[in-house]
Amino acid sequence: MSSEYGKCTTCGAALNMNTHQERIQCMYCGNWNETQKAVQKVQVDGIATFDTHMLAAQQAIEFDNDFDKARKKYREALELKPSDYRVFGGLFQCELVALKYYKQRNGYVKVPGDLNQCIDDAIQRWGKRAHDLAPDDSKEYYAQKIEEANQLKGGKGGGKKKGCYIATAVYGSYNCPQVYTLRRYRDQQLASTRRGRLFIKLYYAFSPLLIKLFGKTTWFNNFWKKRLDKKVAKLQDKGVSDTPYND
Repeated sequence: MSSEYGKCTTCGAALNMNTHQERIQCMYCGNWNETQKAVQKVQVDGIATFDTHMLAAQQAIEFDNDFDKARKKYREALELKPSDYRVFGGLFQCELVALKYYKQRNGYVKVPGDLNQCIDDAIQRWGKRAHDLAPDDSKEYYAQKIEEANQLKGGKGGGKKKGCYIATAVYGSYNCPQVYTLRRYRDQQLASTRRGRLFIKLYYAFSPLLIKLFGKTTWFNNFWKKRLDKKVAKLQDKGVSDTPYND
């Protein structure tokens, strides 16, 4: 018995097939597919296509739970379509699974570097790109995945960490160049004046609620990104650094 992967001719889902069967039913939409047509759906003259790699990655995750294989297939797909949000989303999913495993097995499995930094790198390299390139109706999904990744982080020490809620939501990470600049501005300039300290107090009082209500909406992120980009540029022009910062 030989197996092959194909694509549902109705909904496009991955199919894991016995090639000796004439038809196979899609587990997602219920459509019955002719085996040969389903195979042909992901082949062009025997040459691997973008859909072939994407379906192979999807099959590796759904049928084999093999995220290393999926990561390899997503990277091959990335070479064919370097700006496809689905590829970045798939690679982010693979990284997220690996990071969850590292955290769960802390002490038994060596993390390749600082876990929090690995999470930030995955968000910036894959998650943020998937979010930015995705159509509007998919952005919320990737925003949730980015938040899920941020929740994996562990704090250092017993003190309460001060967050830049709106900036973190806009830029996708607490540890990125733009937020490093804003955190320095908060601690080194705003916190040194009475008005600045009042602003910080009000910001931390109201921004968590704003993020809870609107943080995953496109209009909210676009509104604040334009303003924060201008503010960050002005601060950097004045010499406020964007290098890693511990507060």
